[in-house]
Amino acid sequence: MKTKCEVCDFKFEKEPGFFFGAMFVSYALAVGQMIISLVIFWQIIDFSPLKVFLIIALIALFLSTLNYKIARSIWVHLFYIKPLKSTINKLD
Repeated sequence: MKTKCEVCDFKFEKEPGFFFGAMFVSYALAVGQMIISLVIFWQIIDFSPLKVFLIIALIALFLSTLNYKIARSIWVHLFYIKPLKSTINKLD
């Protein structure tokens, strides 16, 4: 992940350990993906429980890098992007 935005020079990591909370966001994303996969492959397609478990494990493994990036982006937006926009609007 880049340390600063190339366009506006926004520093993403404000303090050491700032992205520790993104781990919980990543966990929530993974759980959501697993529940959706469970419903699709067990309830709708009607695979065996072992096949469903293996499919869910593979989906979690392959989407982990994507979840990592999305979770960090969500975490930054929760604390800095929206408050920054509201501050800029108040200054205008």
